[in-house]
Formats: sequence, structure tokens, C-alpha cells
Amino acid sequence: MILAIFLLSGLSAAGTGLGANCTGCVICSEENGCSTCQQRLFLFIRREGIRQYGKCVPDCPLGFFGIRGQDANRCKKCGATCESCFSQDFCIRCKRRFHLYKGKCLPSCPPGTLTHQSTRECQERNPRQKSRKDRKDRRRQRKDRKLERRPQLPGSQ
Repeated sequence: MILAIFLLSGLSAAGTGLGANCTGCVICSEENGCSTCQQRLFLFIRREGIRQYGKCVPDCPLGFFGIRGQDANRCKKCGATCESCFSQDFCIRCKRRFHLYKGKCLPSCPPGTLTHQSTRECQERNPRQKSRKDRKDRRRQRKDRKLERRPQLPGSQ
């Protein structure tokens, strides 16, 4: 009966002898932890095999993002290649071996971009920054133009 009063009043039931950590919970059980959180907290469900355990957190952990809803706020998992995200479709940081480009995690940076080594972000190539191939092509074109302009000696054809 005392536990029910704690749960209905929104107070923590952590000090009532339960094995579960019910900090921030509105509804809590020893077996599954929190199932409903106080208004501003997110429900984070940790899965261990076939068991799941709820915990109320102020911010979702790395690899998850928060969704605020009318009934409850929940933590949802980021995409498979995403280490940190704003939403299911917008990554902030990618997992190893992936490169961040416009909120997506790609196996390599798209053409016209360069990889920033420390952040693994794809950055647009500066238009003044030409690739080695572009510079070779321009030199070859200049050389061809010089050969075309060279005066022909009479009788050399």
C-alpha cells in the first residue's frame, strides 16, 4: 500500500526495498524497472537477451535519440552505421569505417568531397583546390595550345 502511494505521487520508490532503481519513475517494478517516467525524462529500455529493463534518464545515451510524445518520452536507437544522431534519419557522428556526409553515414565520401581525417566528415572540395588529375589535364592542354601556335617553317610539311 505504501509503495502504491509513492508510485502514484511520482516520488522515487528506490528507497522502499525494491531491487530496481526507480529514480524518476512514475510506475516501476523490480523485474522490469521503469515503465513510465516523470514528465521531462526519457524512458530508456535496455535489452538483455529476452529481458528488458526500463530506466528514466534526462538525456538518451550515445547511440540513441530522444522522441518527445504526448503520452511518453522515449529513447530510440540511431541507425546501424550511426554512433550519435538527432533522429533516425540524421546522424551527427558515424561509427568506425563510415564517413559523415549531410547527416548520412557512407562507406566513402562522394566525388567532389574530401575526408576530414580527425572527424571522418566529408567536406566539399574548395573550387580553388584542384585535384592532381585536374592540374595534369590543364598542363597538357597548355602544352597542346603552345604546339598549335608554333609557326610552321616553309616546306616542313
